[in-house]
Amino acid sequence: MTVGPKTFAPFLATALVLWPIMAYMGAQGFSASIAVAALLGLFYVRVESVKVYAIACIAFAIWVVASTFWAPETEGLLIGNVFDGSLSLDMPGIRFGLTALAGLGVLVAVSRVNPESARISLGVIVGVALVQFIGVVLTGLFKPQILAALAPISDPISAMPQNLIRNANAFALLMPFFLAWVWHRRDAITWRVGAAVILAVSFGAFSLTGSQTAMTGSAFMLIGMAIVNLLPKNGFKVMFSTLAAYIVSAPLLIGWGLGQLRSLGIPLPRSFFSRSYSWELTSSKIKEAPIIGHGPEASHDWQDTFAEHPEWLAEATARYGDTQVWEAYRVLPLHPHNMPLQVWAETGMVGAVLAAMALAFLGWRFNNPQDWPPVSRYAAAGLIGMCFSVCSFAYSMWNEAYWASAIIAAAVILLQARHQGRISG
Repeated sequence: MTVGPKTFAPFLATALVLWPIMAYMGAQGFSASIAVAALLGLFYVRVESVKVYAIACIAFAIWVVASTFWAPETEGLLIGNVFDGSLSLDMPGIRFGLTALAGLGVLVAVSRVNPESARISLGVIVGVALVQFIGVVLTGLFKPQILAALAPISDPISAMPQNLIRNANAFALLMPFFLAWVWHRRDAITWRVGAAVILAVSFGAFSLTGSQTAMTGSAFMLIGMAIVNLLPKNGFKVMFSTLAAYIVSAPLLIGWGLGQLRSLGIPLPRSFFSRSYSWELTSSKIKEAPIIGHGPEASHDWQDTFAEHPEWLAEATARYGDTQVWEAYRVLPLHPHNMPLQVWAETGMVGAVLAAMALAFLGWRFNNPQDWPPVSRYAAAGLIGMCFSVCSFAYSMWNEAYWASAIIAAAVILLQARHQGRISG
């Protein structure tokens, strides 16, 4: 006897209905969302063979879990008390591994969706993207008023502004699909003008909200779309191979890039300048444990201030003043804000190589861009570009809420591909 819908598509659409609310509340709900979706997806998963890229992904996740056991931040598998609601899974590597496993389950379930069953679900998802687009624009336009209105229940200086940025970043993950869907409607000229307007307005909203990551991601999104347009046979292979090379060479590449920026004397925004020294400190930590790393979230313990690095302090105060502020400021606030460097520092060369292999195998497993329907082709390329920005400048590698939202966004694109063609997992 069959229970519930005959396809996984409605469950994915249901998970997306709550997307704007979860994004606005700080994005933590995405972890629970993908867990529930994965459990429901078990009824639709039919694994006929195990792909090489899946094996590589699982191998990386297993190594991350293993490295958790020598991480200084680890206090135990579970901390807190179930009776007062404080019980939580403390090991970041295990949280990451479980999210990766859930994500694979969701993607496999979507890859088995009947193409004809996805139309209504995709309509709901497009509506959700439109709602969040409007929400991001409104929060950008009325940010001071929103912060003032929510001040009694949320910190208007740090917590709520960060939530608004996370909300913008969450929409940025849906934006490639939304733009590609609008661009490829029947009345090409009208809808393409509409897509261009949405992109321009979104960029402005990202700026007003303060999400430089989403602004930079918009540029990388367009670059990704251009790559698959120019390379219809090998676009995805080029993109994923480049990302794999980026991970493997991150310590050398980023160190060289920072050196070039400073030698040229290019003015840097204060936040980027500070982040550049976070990357330098992380690079020094890589040398201390180059093979196996320090363990996930070890960077939480790297509490060096600029006062402990006189040369960096001198440059910071020469550029921006505020000597006392820089003296007390942590060089690395909790994590490096660059995932490839964090992978190297916290899981070592072993983790970096396994992560690069997973990306390389995934790129060669992808159907050629020309074999994807237009909407999903450009949406997938755009999402890769957007994720590149997030991974390079924003969240911690072990932020399972981000990975959950990225996987859900990828599942939406795969659902679109299944609806328009015969793309399988």
